[in-house]
Amino acid sequence: MHAAFFMKLLLALDEMSPGGGPKFMMNLGRHLVAAGHDVTVWAERQGKWWPELAGLGVATDGPPLNPNDSLAHRAGQLAAAWNSQQFDVVFVNVSGFNRLAHCTCHLLSDDIAVVYLLHGDWRDLYDLAETDVRAWNCAVGVSPAVREGAAARFPAKPVIGIDNGIELPTEAERHARREWKLPLRLLFVGRLIDSHKGVFRLPAILAACRARGLPVTLSLIGDGPDRRRLARLFAKAGVSDLVTMMGMQPPSAIAAAMRDHHVFVFPTNTEGMPLVVLEAQANGCVPVSTLLPGITDVAIEDGVTGRLMALGDIEACVDHIADMLDRGAWQRHSDAAVARAERLFSLAAMGEQYETLVAALARGAHPISRPYHRSKSLSDVPFTWQDHLPRVVLRCLPIKTVREIRRRKNKAIRAIRRMKLFDRKRPSPG
Repeated sequence: MHAAFFMKLLLALDEMSPGGGPKFMMNLGRHLVAAGHDVTVWAERQGKWWPELAGLGVATDGPPLNPNDSLAHRAGQLAAAWNSQQFDVVFVNVSGFNRLAHCTCHLLSDDIAVVYLLHGDWRDLYDLAETDVRAWNCAVGVSPAVREGAAARFPAKPVIGIDNGIELPTEAERHARREWKLPLRLLFVGRLIDSHKGVFRLPAILAACRARGLPVTLSLIGDGPDRRRLARLFAKAGVSDLVTMMGMQPPSAIAAAMRDHHVFVFPTNTEGMPLVVLEAQANGCVPVSTLLPGITDVAIEDGVTGRLMALGDIEACVDHIADMLDRGAWQRHSDAAVARAERLFSLAAMGEQYETLVAALARGAHPISRPYHRSKSLSDVPFTWQDHLPRVVLRCLPIKTVREIRRRKNKAIRAIRRMKLFDRKRPSPG
């Protein structure tokens, strides 16, 4: 499906570092370019995956913005640049790390449609979108759970449901996948941060496998703040000899690793619609994942393409892994996973829905008038007082000084509110 019209599109995120958000932007950018649109990826920081964009046909943009300037100044500069380039639609990956792009959206021309991409079903993410609710035209929820959460939070705003899609392996790549063979090769891919991904459960899972005499090994792809502690937990559990920590890898290496392993172990705590689970199935790696209603039970057909377990249920996870020690059971799950990923989660299926959304926006769907362009005042942009200070000043301010400034500001605000309340209560003359 190719676009019947030409659109200038911008995909904005904080950093092209390994992860689901950057991978999604790469996939979406690739499809929209193939559909005939002019696509630019903007990132405040380049990141390890920035070079991957070169072969996708998308333009790239980022600094030069002086990092020592205040956030408010940089947002004004960035808005001027995006307005001058006359983008038709700006897609924003909603993230606390992407705040510069969030603030910039308040300063854009009303001719530019802003689409907020919601990749998680948690309160902090919805809070970010609510802070900017007057700046975005519509939002996209990437799974039923995210769509329901966003629709409940923003009943007056359009929330469009588009499930994530992935680039499917070629026929040659599928034929090259590893056959079933013991020891069973387990794989985890994701950021090594326990609060999100539940990675501290992996040592317990491996220890339980060893206690039952299950012949397994585990490879981990990814990095993060909990990497060292995770390595210590593997050692404490006495399973370090079963583990290979591969660090960060390029997207092509991740897909190859999925074809080289049998079971994708994913004891996660919270997700939106995890691309890695979809990619694992497309490459024949059977997922054993936490059940997150409206998310992983949509990505995985339990008992058919993979297995689901209750949050934190180590024994159930090991039971599911043990089931995959049967060659026939593993092969049935692997074949069904490949077929379902091709049928439901292809990049083409996702991309066509985004093309439909872009076409609707081009026809004037979901219009808004941004407060800034009515008032020509920065008061409607959600800046804090720190956002107006250069970074070098913020770095030099002692913590006590920062706290004192905040205290005096809050005291002044309370005094103003009391004065307004007094004026409203005071009887008028005569």
